[in-house]
Amino acid sequence: MESLVARIEERARHLEGLLGVPVRPNVKPEALPRSCASDLVKYIDHTNLNLDARPADIDKLCDEAIEFGFTAVCVNGCYARQITKKLAGSGVKTCCVIGFPLGCTTTAAKISETRELVQLGVQEIDMVINCGWLKAGMYKEVYEDIKAIASVCHYGSKPATLKVILECTCLETDDLIIDASLLSLAAGADFIKTSTGMYKAGGAKAEHVRIMRLVAGDKMKVKAAGGIRNVETAQEMVCSGADRIGASASVAICGGQV
Repeated sequence: MESLVARIEERARHLEGLLGVPVRPNVKPEALPRSCASDLVKYIDHTNLNLDARPADIDKLCDEAIEFGFTAVCVNGCYARQITKKLAGSGVKTCCVIGFPLGCTTTAAKISETRELVQLGVQEIDMVINCGWLKAGMYKEVYEDIKAIASVCHYGSKPATLKVILECTCLETDDLIIDASLLSLAAGADFIKTSTGMYKAGGAKAEHVRIMRLVAGDKMKVKAAGGIRNVETAQEMVCSGADRIGASASVAICGGQV
């Protein structure tokens, strides 16, 4: 743990020099491991991002979220109007993805997508980081990409929460996960998120959540998503530092909780 904390602090200093902006994580190693959740319901972003999801599927998703009391519903942007209408007054938050699932659209396209969704009343935006840029060392471009979306989310007439999807299994190394987390912090993200759930190498891993939690400290929250299909895996993510769980199997997870 001490070596990981030292590495995070070293990478933060490097990025601060590179970007010329503050990159100051508040690393709290004493926060891990966390206690398991007594009630997983409040952690859940009930999710359907399937390419063949139909309006009836989204209605069902919303109905389940209201019935169970999940924190949010997460869908593709084409269903933004539907979920904002369906969930109005329910207490369940609305969430849509942008630049999904590759993160490779232009920043201008991401801005346009985000602005439209926020104006429709979407409360949370999950954006995908540009992994190719990150792995090529194009850190300033990655930072500016995230910062642009954070500005739309935070400073419009209807502020929204920004979650940045790192796609950790694509990044492969601890250093890249640390750097992606630090760039998100510097750019103004509210959450960092493990995965799209679409990448071939897999989704959320507890070891990645722990790294993200250390970087996030008390300045960002952490969302684990991708391949979380049972109560045991969900609890492992919470104990590793996740504040939110993105899952399509939410009903099965919470139905299996003891």
